[in-house]
Amino acid sequence: MLSPSIVDPVARNIVILTSTLTALMVLEYIWSFTDEVRLVWPRFLKTTEAKIYVVTRYAGLAGQGCNIWFALRMVSRVPNSPSTCRAWYSYQISMTQCLLFSVELLLMPRVYKMYGEDKSIFVLLIVFGGVQFAANAASARSVITGTSYSPTCVIISPHHSRIYHGVSIIVMFMFILLTMLWRFFRSSSGLSGPPRAWLKLAVRDGSCTTIAIMSIFIFMFLCSTRVINTQMSGNIIFYVLFSLLWFAAGRIVLHHAKFRKMQESQKNDINDPRLTQTIEVEPFDDFDACPTSPSSFGVESIEVSTPLESMSDVETRDIADEHLCGKDDMQLSRCAPTFILIERCISGRGAGFKK
Repeated sequence: MLSPSIVDPVARNIVILTSTLTALMVLEYIWSFTDEVRLVWPRFLKTTEAKIYVVTRYAGLAGQGCNIWFALRMVSRVPNSPSTCRAWYSYQISMTQCLLFSVELLLMPRVYKMYGEDKSIFVLLIVFGGVQFAANAASARSVITGTSYSPTCVIISPHHSRIYHGVSIIVMFMFILLTMLWRFFRSSSGLSGPPRAWLKLAVRDGSCTTIAIMSIFIFMFLCSTRVINTQMSGNIIFYVLFSLLWFAAGRIVLHHAKFRKMQESQKNDINDPRLTQTIEVEPFDDFDACPTSPSSFGVESIEVSTPLESMSDVETRDIADEHLCGKDDMQLSRCAPTFILIERCISGRGAGFKK
Protein backbone atom coordinates (compact mmCIF):
# COMPACT_ATOMS: atom_id res chain seq x y z
CA MET A 1 0.00 0.00 0.00
CA LEU A 2 1.28 3.45 -0.89
CA SER A 3 1.51 6.12 1.79
CA PRO A 4 0.36 9.66 0.89
CA SER A 5 3.97 10.92 1.05
CA ILE A 6 5.01 8.86 -1.96
CA VAL A 7 1.92 9.38 -4.14
CA ASP A 8 3.41 12.42 -5.85
CA PRO A 9 6.71 10.70 -6.80
CA VAL A 10 4.70 7.80 -8.22
CA ALA A 11 2.66 10.20 -10.34
CA ARG A 12 5.85 11.84 -11.57
CA ASN A 13 7.29 8.44 -12.51
CA ILE A 14 4.10 7.62 -14.40
CA VAL A 15 4.48 10.80 -16.46
CA ILE A 16 8.10 9.95 -17.27
CA LEU A 17 7.16 6.40 -18.23
CA THR A 18 4.21 7.35 -20.42
CA SER A 19 6.22 10.10 -22.14
CA THR A 20 9.03 7.66 -22.95
CA LEU A 21 6.66 5.00 -24.24
CA THR A 22 4.79 7.57 -26.33
CA ALA A 23 8.04 8.72 -27.95
CA LEU A 24 8.90 5.11 -28.82
CA MET A 25 5.43 4.54 -30.27
CA VAL A 26 5.65 7.66 -32.43
CA LEU A 27 9.09 6.63 -33.70
CA GLU A 28 7.77 3.15 -34.52
CA TYR A 29 4.80 4.65 -36.35
CA ILE A 30 7.02 6.94 -38.44
CA TRP A 31 9.48 4.14 -39.17
CA SER A 32 6.81 1.71 -40.38
CA PHE A 33 4.45 4.16 -42.06
CA THR A 34 5.83 3.48 -45.56
CA ASP A 35 5.36 -0.27 -45.13
CA GLU A 36 1.88 0.31 -43.76
CA VAL A 37 0.80 2.30 -46.80
CA ARG A 38 2.44 -0.12 -49.22
CA LEU A 39 1.48 -3.45 -47.64
CA VAL A 40 -1.49 -3.01 -45.31
CA TRP A 41 -3.78 -0.34 -46.71
CA PRO A 42 -4.31 -2.05 -50.12
CA ARG A 43 -5.58 -5.13 -48.24
CA PHE A 44 -7.72 -3.30 -45.69
CA LEU A 45 -11.05 -4.39 -47.18
CA LYS A 46 -9.79 -7.89 -48.03
CA THR A 47 -8.27 -9.34 -44.86
CA THR A 48 -9.05 -9.39 -41.16
CA GLU A 49 -5.40 -8.90 -40.28
CA ALA A 50 -5.29 -5.55 -42.06
CA LYS A 51 -8.42 -4.38 -40.23
CA ILE A 52 -6.98 -5.44 -36.87
CA TYR A 53 -3.75 -3.63 -37.69
CA VAL A 54 -5.43 -0.36 -38.60
CA VAL A 55 -7.80 -0.37 -35.61
CA THR A 56 -5.12 -1.21 -33.05
CA ARG A 57 -2.62 1.14 -34.66
CA TYR A 58 -4.70 4.30 -34.53
CA ALA A 59 -6.86 3.49 -31.51
CA GLY A 60 -3.64 2.72 -29.65
CA LEU A 61 -2.07 6.05 -30.55
CA ALA A 62 -5.24 7.87 -29.48
CA GLY A 63 -5.34 5.87 -26.26
CA GLN A 64 -1.74 6.71 -25.50
CA GLY A 65 -2.62 10.38 -25.86
CA CYS A 66 -5.29 9.87 -23.20
CA ASN A 67 -2.73 8.15 -20.98
CA ILE A 68 -0.40 11.15 -21.11
CA TRP A 69 -3.26 13.57 -20.49
CA PHE A 70 -4.42 11.75 -17.37
CA ALA A 71 -0.85 11.23 -16.13
CA LEU A 72 -0.34 14.99 -16.32
CA ARG A 73 -3.52 15.45 -14.26
CA MET A 74 -2.07 13.12 -11.65
CA VAL A 75 1.24 14.95 -11.36
CA SER A 76 -0.61 18.30 -11.30
CA ARG A 77 -2.60 17.08 -8.26
CA VAL A 78 -5.95 17.64 -9.89
CA PRO A 79 -8.49 15.99 -7.54
CA ASN A 80 -10.94 13.47 -8.94
CA SER A 81 -14.04 11.84 -7.57
CA PRO A 82 -14.02 8.09 -6.82
CA SER A 83 -16.33 7.51 -9.79
CA THR A 84 -13.83 9.25 -12.09
CA CYS A 85 -11.04 7.01 -10.84
CA ARG A 86 -13.17 3.92 -11.37
CA ALA A 87 -13.99 5.12 -14.88
CA TRP A 88 -10.30 5.64 -15.59
CA TYR A 89 -9.40 2.20 -14.33
CA SER A 90 -12.28 0.70 -16.35
CA TYR A 91 -10.80 2.36 -19.42
CA GLN A 92 -7.43 0.79 -18.66
CA ILE A 93 -8.91 -2.71 -18.37
CA SER A 94 -11.00 -2.29 -21.52
CA MET A 95 -8.09 -1.09 -23.63
CA THR A 96 -5.84 -3.84 -22.32
CA GLN A 97 -8.43 -6.52 -23.09
CA CYS A 98 -9.05 -5.19 -26.61
CA LEU A 99 -5.33 -5.21 -27.41
CA LEU A 100 -4.88 -8.64 -25.83
CA PHE A 101 -7.65 -10.17 -27.90
CA SER A 102 -6.30 -8.46 -31.02
CA VAL A 103 -2.90 -10.08 -30.50
CA GLU A 104 -4.54 -13.44 -29.77
CA LEU A 105 -6.63 -13.17 -32.94
CA LEU A 106 -3.39 -12.68 -34.87
CA LEU A 107 -1.57 -15.60 -33.23
CA MET A 108 -4.36 -18.19 -33.02
CA PRO A 109 -4.86 -18.54 -36.82
CA ARG A 110 -1.12 -19.13 -37.16
CA VAL A 111 -1.28 -21.99 -34.67
CA TYR A 112 -4.30 -23.35 -36.54
CA LYS A 113 -2.42 -23.27 -39.86
CA MET A 114 0.67 -24.86 -38.35
CA TYR A 115 -1.35 -27.96 -37.49
CA GLY A 116 -2.94 -28.23 -40.91
CA GLU A 117 -6.24 -26.70 -39.75
CA ASP A 118 -6.83 -29.62 -37.42
CA LYS A 119 -10.23 -29.45 -35.72
CA SER A 120 -8.90 -30.53 -32.33
CA ILE A 121 -6.48 -27.59 -32.27
CA PHE A 122 -9.32 -25.28 -33.27
CA VAL A 123 -11.45 -26.56 -30.39
CA LEU A 124 -8.61 -26.17 -27.90
CA LEU A 125 -7.96 -22.60 -29.01
CA ILE A 126 -11.63 -21.74 -28.63
CA VAL A 127 -11.80 -23.38 -25.18
CA PHE A 128 -8.72 -21.60 -23.85
CA GLY A 129 -9.85 -18.29 -25.33
CA GLY A 130 -13.34 -18.69 -23.88
CA VAL A 131 -12.03 -19.53 -20.43
CA GLN A 132 -9.78 -16.49 -20.49
CA PHE A 133 -12.63 -14.22 -21.55
CA ALA A 134 -14.93 -15.61 -18.84
CA ALA A 135 -12.28 -15.27 -16.12
CA ASN A 136 -11.48 -11.70 -17.12
CA ALA A 137 -15.14 -10.71 -17.28
CA ALA A 138 -15.82 -12.25 -13.87
CA SER A 139 -12.90 -10.54 -12.16
CA ALA A 140 -13.17 -7.15 -13.90
CA ARG A 141 -15.90 -5.74 -11.66
CA SER A 142 -14.21 -6.73 -8.41
CA VAL A 143 -10.86 -5.43 -9.66
CA ILE A 144 -12.37 -2.01 -10.43
CA THR A 145 -14.52 -1.60 -7.32
CA GLY A 146 -12.04 -3.19 -4.90
CA THR A 147 -9.04 -1.04 -5.79
CA SER A 148 -8.12 1.88 -3.51
CA TYR A 149 -7.20 5.19 -5.16
CA SER A 150 -5.71 8.47 -4.06
CA PRO A 151 -7.61 11.70 -4.86
CA THR A 152 -5.50 12.00 -8.03
CA CYS A 153 -6.36 8.37 -9.05
CA VAL A 154 -2.97 6.90 -8.24
CA ILE A 155 -3.54 3.28 -7.21
CA ILE A 156 -2.83 2.86 -3.52
CA SER A 157 -3.84 -0.77 -3.04
CA PRO A 158 -4.78 -3.07 -5.97
CA HIS A 159 -7.46 -5.70 -5.42
CA HIS A 160 -6.31 -9.31 -4.92
CA SER A 161 -8.66 -10.58 -7.67
CA ARG A 162 -6.10 -9.34 -10.20
CA ILE A 163 -4.42 -12.69 -9.57
CA TYR A 164 -7.21 -14.56 -11.41
CA HIS A 165 -7.18 -11.96 -14.14
CA GLY A 166 -3.49 -12.49 -14.75
CA VAL A 167 -3.44 -16.29 -14.40
CA SER A 168 -6.01 -16.83 -17.18
CA ILE A 169 -3.95 -14.71 -19.57
CA ILE A 170 -0.72 -16.50 -18.62
CA VAL A 171 -2.34 -19.90 -19.29
CA MET A 172 -3.68 -18.77 -22.68
CA PHE A 173 -0.36 -17.46 -23.94
CA MET A 174 1.51 -20.42 -22.47
CA PHE A 175 -0.71 -22.70 -24.56
CA ILE A 176 0.00 -20.67 -27.70
CA LEU A 177 3.75 -20.72 -27.04
CA LEU A 178 3.93 -24.46 -26.36
CA THR A 179 1.88 -25.42 -29.42
CA MET A 180 4.06 -23.26 -31.66
CA LEU A 181 7.31 -24.64 -30.29
CA TRP A 182 6.03 -28.22 -30.43
CA ARG A 183 5.10 -27.86 -34.07
CA PHE A 184 8.37 -26.15 -34.94
CA PHE A 185 10.69 -28.72 -33.37
CA ARG A 186 8.64 -31.68 -34.54
CA SER A 187 8.27 -30.81 -38.20
CA SER A 188 10.61 -27.98 -39.22
CA SER A 189 13.30 -30.44 -40.30
CA GLY A 190 10.92 -31.96 -42.83
CA LEU A 191 10.07 -28.63 -44.43
CA SER A 192 12.04 -26.57 -46.89
CA GLY A 193 11.72 -23.36 -48.83
CA PRO A 194 8.74 -21.07 -48.19
CA PRO A 195 6.91 -23.36 -45.71
CA ARG A 196 9.94 -23.50 -43.43
CA ALA A 197 10.53 -19.75 -43.75
CA TRP A 198 6.92 -18.99 -42.84
CA LEU A 199 7.02 -21.39 -39.89
CA LYS A 200 10.20 -19.77 -38.53
CA LEU A 201 8.68 -16.31 -38.90
CA ALA A 202 5.44 -17.28 -37.16
CA VAL A 203 7.26 -19.01 -34.30
CA ARG A 204 9.67 -16.10 -33.87
CA ASP A 205 6.93 -13.46 -33.68
CA GLY A 206 4.67 -15.64 -31.56
CA SER A 207 7.41 -16.65 -29.11
CA CYS A 208 8.72 -13.11 -28.59
CA THR A 209 5.21 -11.76 -28.07
CA THR A 210 4.02 -14.46 -25.68
CA ILE A 211 7.21 -14.44 -23.60
CA ALA A 212 7.05 -10.65 -23.17
CA ILE A 213 3.35 -10.68 -22.25
CA MET A 214 3.74 -13.61 -19.83
CA SER A 215 6.68 -11.87 -18.16
CA ILE A 216 4.55 -8.82 -17.39
CA PHE A 217 1.65 -10.86 -16.01
CA ILE A 218 3.94 -13.10 -13.98
CA PHE A 219 5.43 -9.94 -12.47
CA MET A 220 1.91 -8.70 -11.71
CA PHE A 221 1.03 -12.06 -10.15
CA LEU A 222 4.11 -11.97 -7.91
CA CYS A 223 3.32 -8.40 -6.85
CA SER A 224 -0.31 -9.29 -6.08
CA THR A 225 0.80 -12.22 -3.91
CA ARG A 226 3.34 -9.95 -2.16
CA VAL A 227 6.27 -12.09 -3.28
CA ILE A 228 7.62 -8.88 -4.83
CA ASN A 229 6.84 -5.69 -2.96
CA THR A 230 7.27 -2.58 -5.07
CA GLN A 231 5.56 0.77 -4.86
CA MET A 232 5.05 1.17 -8.59
CA SER A 233 3.65 -2.26 -9.49
CA GLY A 234 -0.01 -1.35 -9.46
CA ASN A 235 0.47 1.81 -11.51
CA ILE A 236 2.95 0.98 -14.26
CA ILE A 237 1.76 -2.40 -15.50
CA PHE A 238 -1.06 -0.97 -17.60
CA TYR A 239 1.16 1.55 -19.40
CA VAL A 240 3.90 -0.97 -20.17
CA LEU A 241 1.45 -3.66 -21.27
CA PHE A 242 -0.50 -1.20 -23.40
CA SER A 243 2.58 -0.18 -25.39
CA LEU A 244 3.89 -3.74 -25.65
CA LEU A 245 0.63 -5.04 -27.13
CA TRP A 246 0.53 -2.13 -29.57
CA PHE A 247 4.05 -2.90 -30.78
CA ALA A 248 3.33 -6.63 -30.98
CA ALA A 249 0.15 -6.32 -33.05
CA GLY A 250 1.81 -4.01 -35.54
CA ARG A 251 4.96 -6.06 -35.96
CA ILE A 252 3.12 -9.38 -36.39
CA VAL A 253 1.02 -8.00 -39.25
CA LEU A 254 3.88 -6.14 -40.96
CA HIS A 255 6.24 -9.11 -40.86
CA HIS A 256 3.60 -11.34 -42.39
CA ALA A 257 2.79 -8.74 -45.05
CA LYS A 258 6.46 -8.48 -46.01
CA PHE A 259 6.70 -12.25 -46.29
CA ARG A 260 3.63 -12.31 -48.54
CA LYS A 261 5.11 -9.56 -50.71
CA MET A 262 8.32 -11.55 -51.09
CA GLN A 263 6.30 -14.60 -52.15
CA GLU A 264 4.46 -12.60 -54.78
CA SER A 265 7.72 -11.13 -56.06
CA GLN A 266 9.24 -14.60 -56.45
CA LYS A 267 6.14 -15.79 -58.27
CA ASN A 268 6.35 -12.90 -60.72
CA ASP A 269 10.03 -13.60 -61.36
CA ILE A 270 9.35 -17.27 -62.10
CA ASN A 271 6.47 -16.51 -64.47
CA ASP A 272 8.29 -13.71 -66.31
CA PRO A 273 8.08 -14.58 -70.04
CA ARG A 274 11.32 -12.73 -70.69
CA LEU A 275 13.20 -15.59 -69.05
CA THR A 276 12.46 -17.69 -72.15
CA GLN A 277 14.18 -16.22 -75.17
CA THR A 278 15.96 -17.08 -78.41
CA ILE A 279 19.68 -16.40 -78.39
CA GLU A 280 21.41 -15.68 -81.69
CA VAL A 281 24.94 -17.05 -81.52
CA GLU A 282 27.52 -14.82 -83.17
CA PRO A 283 30.54 -16.18 -85.10
CA PHE A 284 33.73 -16.73 -83.11
CA ASP A 285 36.19 -13.91 -83.16
CA ASP A 286 38.85 -16.39 -82.05
CA PHE A 287 39.24 -18.91 -84.86
CA ASP A 288 41.60 -20.98 -82.74
CA ALA A 289 38.63 -22.05 -80.68
CA CYS A 290 37.62 -24.34 -83.56
CA PRO A 291 40.45 -26.59 -84.73
CA THR A 292 39.39 -26.57 -88.34
CA SER A 293 40.73 -25.20 -91.58
CA PRO A 294 39.91 -21.66 -92.68
CA SER A 295 37.36 -22.98 -95.12
CA SER A 296 33.80 -21.82 -95.05
CA PHE A 297 32.38 -21.28 -91.58
CA GLY A 298 28.70 -21.37 -90.84
CA VAL A 299 26.68 -19.92 -87.98
CA GLU A 300 23.81 -21.86 -86.56
CA SER A 301 21.11 -20.17 -84.52
CA ILE A 302 20.36 -22.22 -81.44
CA GLU A 303 17.26 -21.58 -79.34
CA VAL A 304 18.05 -21.99 -75.67
CA SER A 305 15.18 -21.71 -73.29
CA THR A 306 14.77 -21.99 -69.55
CA PRO A 307 12.96 -24.99 -68.20
CA LEU A 308 9.82 -22.98 -67.62
CA GLU A 309 7.79 -25.66 -69.34
CA SER A 310 8.51 -27.90 -66.37
CA MET A 311 7.28 -25.15 -64.07
CA SER A 312 3.78 -24.97 -65.42
CA ASP A 313 2.44 -26.89 -62.44
CA VAL A 314 4.28 -24.88 -59.83
CA GLU A 315 2.09 -22.69 -57.69
CA THR A 316 3.52 -20.03 -55.45
CA ARG A 317 0.97 -19.33 -52.80
CA ASP A 318 0.53 -17.26 -49.71
CA ILE A 319 2.03 -19.91 -47.51
CA ALA A 320 0.18 -18.70 -44.43
CA ASP A 321 -3.14 -19.62 -46.03
CA GLU A 322 -2.22 -23.21 -46.93
CA HIS A 323 -1.06 -26.36 -45.18
CA LEU A 324 2.57 -26.56 -44.21
CA CYS A 325 2.95 -30.18 -45.20
CA GLY A 326 2.11 -32.37 -48.14
CA LYS A 327 2.78 -32.45 -51.82
CA ASP A 328 3.02 -28.68 -52.14
CA ASP A 329 6.17 -28.52 -50.01
CA MET A 330 8.95 -27.90 -52.46
CA GLN A 331 12.12 -25.87 -52.67
CA LEU A 332 12.24 -22.74 -54.70
CA SER A 333 15.65 -23.81 -55.95
CA ARG A 334 13.91 -26.45 -58.06
CA CYS A 335 12.06 -23.68 -59.83
CA ALA A 336 15.09 -21.52 -60.50
CA PRO A 337 15.65 -20.80 -64.23
CA THR A 338 18.82 -22.24 -65.74
CA PHE A 339 20.62 -20.81 -68.73
CA ILE A 340 23.04 -22.91 -70.79
CA LEU A 341 24.66 -20.96 -73.57
CA ILE A 342 26.09 -23.13 -76.33
CA GLU A 343 28.21 -21.73 -79.10
CA ARG A 344 28.69 -24.05 -82.00
CA CYS A 345 31.30 -23.84 -84.75
CA ILE A 346 30.48 -25.52 -88.03
CA SER A 347 32.99 -26.00 -90.77
CA GLY A 348 33.44 -28.19 -93.77
CA ARG A 349 35.69 -30.65 -91.95
CA GLY A 350 34.46 -30.86 -88.45
CA ALA A 351 32.58 -29.20 -85.64
CA GLY A 352 33.75 -27.74 -82.40
CA PHE A 353 31.74 -26.92 -79.31
CA LYS A 354 32.29 -24.30 -76.70
CA LYS A 355 30.25 -23.87 -73.56
